[in-house]
Amino acid sequence: MAVQEWLRAPFTHDPVRRRTYPDDVYFREMAALLDGRDADETERTLGRTTFVMFKPDAVVGRRIEPALDLLAGHGFVPLGALEVRVDARVCRELWRYQINAAPLAVIRAVDMILESGPPCLFVALRDTRGPERTGMTAAERLGELKGSSKNRDTGGASLRGALGCELMCLNFLHAPDDPADLIREVGVLLSGRRRDEAFAMLAGEPSSERTAGVVAAARRLCAAHPAHSLAPAPGSELPPLPPVADPAGLLARVDELAGDDGGLPLWDRIVIAAHLVDGLPSEGTALIGPPPGTRLNHPRTPEPAKAVTAATA
Repeated sequence: MAVQEWLRAPFTHDPVRRRTYPDDVYFREMAALLDGRDADETERTLGRTTFVMFKPDAVVGRRIEPALDLLAGHGFVPLGALEVRVDARVCRELWRYQINAAPLAVIRAVDMILESGPPCLFVALRDTRGPERTGMTAAERLGELKGSSKNRDTGGASLRGALGCELMCLNFLHAPDDPADLIREVGVLLSGRRRDEAFAMLAGEPSSERTAGVVAAARRLCAAHPAHSLAPAPGSELPPLPPVADPAGLLARVDELAGDDGGLPLWDRIVIAAHLVDGLPSEGTALIGPPPGTRLNHPRTPEPAKAVTAATA
């Protein structure tokens, strides 16, 4: 199929993605890969599966297994897991169309987290409720369930809220917002045969063995990296915030925390940096925002029912 075919409904409802992704090299590469697979099976896979990527703070904060339990309660079961290294460059590619609006101090704090040592854990998920029942693709449903790291809920209605997300940068996980994002992001996060491996996982069938394998992968990862409370160290005081009007000063302070190799332990410094940048307003408009939907008051224009069911039945 042509690139544009992977941008029709239900893969995305967003006209901005439809205009932008045909020129995105990751999306183009992945569209070519998908063209080599069975079209009907791939369309079903994109409708009923997605992924969640657990970040290093989920590893040291021991949030992966609780998150898997919460996901299972919402009908998402694991199909397989891959460890993924996300460095500063991959971070900028993954969130290319959103990070343009982020304050540099926030970006630097995120770099500290992603390059802290633990890899991320990519977990393929099947939505057992399916688009036939929910009227949404798996990626859309999880994209709305995950919640916002900026507009945090305190009642635990979202996945991040239930996991205790209290700071914008320590938000534990990432998930694509729609199948078009899924296609592009697999291309950013993985290369070569690992892209095929990821799609083989997504196309797999749920089983107790697959679930046990993902839990075992999470436990191995946690066992290799000491736990941290993700709270300020006992007895320590958070530094006073510099004026918001001084972005250069705030960036300098986060850089100091990133470069300190003789003082506080790394994760204590990461927590301080996350507190320093929490609540900073965006410095522009994201090139691509959330796709049309219920989250963040983005209304979705209704499309014919066949647009959802044709690719997911």
